Amino acid sequence: MKKIKTKIFIKLPLFWKFAIMSTIIVIIFGAINIYMLWNSVYKSFEKEIDKRCKVLARIVAEKSLNPLVYEDYLSIYKILEEIQSSDPSISYIFVLNAQNKVVAQTYNLTIPKGLIHVNSLNSNKYHIQVIKAEHFKHPVIRDIAYPILQGEIGTVRLGIVEEHIQQEMRQASKNLIIMISVFLILGLLATWIFSYLITSPIKKISEKAQRIDLNSIDNEKCEINKKIFFNLFNIKIYDELDLLIEKFSEMLLRLRKNYFQLKETQNALIQAEKMASLGTLSAGVAHEINNPISGIKNCINRINKKPENTQQNLKYIELIKEATEKIENVVQHLLSYSRKQEFVTKKVILNQVIESAIQLTKHRLGGKNVKIISFFDQIFTINGSFNHLEQILVNFILNSYDAITERIEKEPNLNGIIEIKLQKKQDKTLIHVIDNGIGISDDKKSKIFDPFFTSKEVGKGTGLGLSLSYNLIQKHGGDVTFSSQVMQGTEFIIELPSYTDLNL
Repeated sequence: MKKIKTKIFIKLPLFWKFAIMSTIIVIIFGAINIYMLWNSVYKSFEKEIDKRCKVLARIVAEKSLNPLVYEDYLSIYKILEEIQSSDPSISYIFVLNAQNKVVAQTYNLTIPKGLIHVNSLNSNKYHIQVIKAEHFKHPVIRDIAYPILQGEIGTVRLGIVEEHIQQEMRQASKNLIIMISVFLILGLLATWIFSYLITSPIKKISEKAQRIDLNSIDNEKCEINKKIFFNLFNIKIYDELDLLIEKFSEMLLRLRKNYFQLKETQNALIQAEKMASLGTLSAGVAHEINNPISGIKNCINRINKKPENTQQNLKYIELIKEATEKIENVVQHLLSYSRKQEFVTKKVILNQVIESAIQLTKHRLGGKNVKIISFFDQIFTINGSFNHLEQILVNFILNSYDAITERIEKEPNLNGIIEIKLQKKQDKTLIHVIDNGIGISDDKKSKIFDPFFTSKEVGKGTGLGLSLSYNLIQKHGGDVTFSSQVMQGTEFIIELPSYTDLNL
């Protein structure tokens, strides 16, 4: 079984990225400088100490020449002590005769045989060598062998400790480390300032982007509160971040403009679909109006035949009044439905919305063996737009009617039923629209809410009904789901937030 690697995401602010990089660069730079300093300064110190060894050894050689010739070793002792006391870095001085035997040395010092043979003249010329001495206070000593009279009568051996070189190197390294630390602190401070200058406008853009919502973009201020230009001695300094903020603000303005255009287009589509639905309903409405008109004509003919029959005329006048009121009610209902309404939410009784949608569509359903059943066990209220909710229900009812009609063509004896139920579920109100129509095949289920998608014949549908209804449901803060089986029927469940007082 293949193991899936889990990706770990770590949020690392820009400041810390800059700080880490700056610290690494400063440390690498400092380490290289310390290494180079150690090598270069150490070599310089070596040259200086070699020079001093040579000078001191030459002085001892010159002063010890005569006493050594006359074997005045006491004078040589005094010379050695005098030289050693003048320079505390001198570890020892001793003089060897031509037979390489110690004839004089600094006081309180025992010269081991190993030290005598560890260094010697090189072709009767001085020779400097770094040695490790186990019996001296300082373990590392720079030893010089310097000839007296070209080595014919003796040799001066002088040792200078290297500890002061190490001290000088440590002090120089310490100073460099202090300087690097100061640079690091200044670098971190500069990094903080630099990262703030970068992240501050980016944070403003991020916050603005998080607040922007298409439903509230018309009330959102598109400009970001940041001074675009930085004035320095009346000179305006402009950088890429200022350009980013400016272009982002321009993008928000274009987004707002496009949103308004899209909103206008959507409203136009909603109205167009409403008119298309109205056209679908017109046949049934014409029939509903035609019957009362025929009745009115019959009543008028009867009145004309017997105008003197007052009792009969009063009866026919009452029938005419009822017929005209019925026509007025149908026409007013259609006019109210067709009128373009602004989307304004308020307290709406959902039961009334459904009854109104049923009244609009029942004339369309009258020509087929289809009936609508509605069941409400209580009053359901939501925040919404009555006219737009009515349009949603009309679209769903007409779609159910078309699905039933299509199945009746294959099963003529089918009794079509459209059932509408309301249900309360926690803080949601559910509208169930159930039909026993032809159903939706699996290959079309993922497409039914797509704009301009329709399974109807050409000229029998715009393909916008369900798509616009879905957008209007979302605009109400709701959602819609469905389940369907071919030749069994379909159930749509519209989920809307229940009523809450918006003034609280």
